[in-house]
Amino acid sequence: MNGTVFMAQTNNFLGNNIMNPQQQQKWMDKPIGDPSGLVYLRPLDSLLVKQVVSMTELMIGIPSQAKYGIFNDKGEQIYFAFEESNICQRIYCPKTRRFDLHIVDNTNQEIIRVKREFKCCAGCCWFACCNGCSQEVIVESPPGTVIGFVTQECSCWRMKYVLKDITGNPILTIIGPGCICDGPYACCCENKFTLYGTDGITEIGAIHKKYRGFIAEAMTTADTFTIRMPLDLDVKMKAVALGALFLIDFANFSESPRRN
Repeated sequence: MNGTVFMAQTNNFLGNNIMNPQQQQKWMDKPIGDPSGLVYLRPLDSLLVKQVVSMTELMIGIPSQAKYGIFNDKGEQIYFAFEESNICQRIYCPKTRRFDLHIVDNTNQEIIRVKREFKCCAGCCWFACCNGCSQEVIVESPPGTVIGFVTQECSCWRMKYVLKDITGNPILTIIGPGCICDGPYACCCENKFTLYGTDGITEIGAIHKKYRGFIAEAMTTADTFTIRMPLDLDVKMKAVALGALFLIDFANFSESPRRN
């Protein structure tokens, strides 16, 4: 293996191809005619969300605040997302921790903010029958202006999330798989969270947690997701669906760093 190939594979493993707005990276050109930061989502029906591998977490096992690159289907970066949270909650209650997720564009302008409060009893699909134990995120764009909510609802088996508009009206529903798998031996698990339309029956998209290979899954907790949604879906609901993806990641796939 030559040095160029080795470095390319290393960068892909570590997520070094994901850049914050201060670094050089191929970014998607902003569509013309709309000053809103959500305009990037208008011509898209799919996204790739790739978490950056934390070297601190990898080497000494201290969980760091999550960072993500968000890409279109051409591999062009659209947004950069970074978490703001408490280290104690990241260590002792990683799946239920409070966080603010800041999503910025290539000018470092915050376009979307996803917020979740800490709930000690949240997580299990049965617990969601109690409002005090139901997972929920608030999606804002621009920050300070609520555009929607993602709320976990009661279920006896599969994880169920409802995407709501600013008034709290249910718009879309996400139903998780019967069995959620994670780790190096989860290569055969689909981990598909199906997105249903307003009728609750018609499948209109899905969120998939992608298997990254045995070594990557064994050594790190960084995750990669894809989301597919209707092209003509309102951009605000596309942003709420993106917030649902992050809630699914934090609630189902966040854990303390793996120690081998």
